[in-house]
Amino acid sequence: MVQELPAPFIAALLVQYPMGALVYLDARRLGVENPATYGLGIIVPAAGFIVGLYYVSERRTLPTQGGED
Repeated sequence: MVQELPAPFIAALLVQYPMGALVYLDARRLGVENPATYGLGIIVPAAGFIVGLYYVSERRTLPTQGGED
């Protein structure tokens, strides 16, 4: 028998997937090394919001692909 997913789980997915896409696109725009790491880190159900908060607080100081001259 198929069991329904709990509403909080569905709500978290509806928030985390678009947030992960936005973080990935922003990290690419800023030239951050490995932007997929942050985008995919947000999709992880248990830690996604923590990764999102870390990214937002540190986004200007993350290492970039070309380095700074």
